Amino acid sequence: MKARVLIESASLGPDDLRIAFQAFDGAWGQIAPSYTTPNDIEAARMRLATLVLSLIGDTKDASEIQAIAMQEMSKGGRR
Repeated sequence: MKARVLIESASLGPDDLRIAFQAFDGAWGQIAPSYTTPNDIEAARMRLATLVLSLIGDTKDASEIQAIAMQEMSKGGRR
């Protein structure tokens, strides 16, 4: 749950937090089955949260953030 704490602790307003969580939860729901060990899961969730937070300044569309984050997650890292 460290990833959710990372998002919660970001300096975002209520609307941006809602968008960030929506994008994070949507993306994680799609990619979660790709990660099996606890360490891989935690690392992937942290990477995803970081990606979502890095995108929130560029767009306020949760679907767009989710799509970009999922694309970036598929490019690298352990799966």
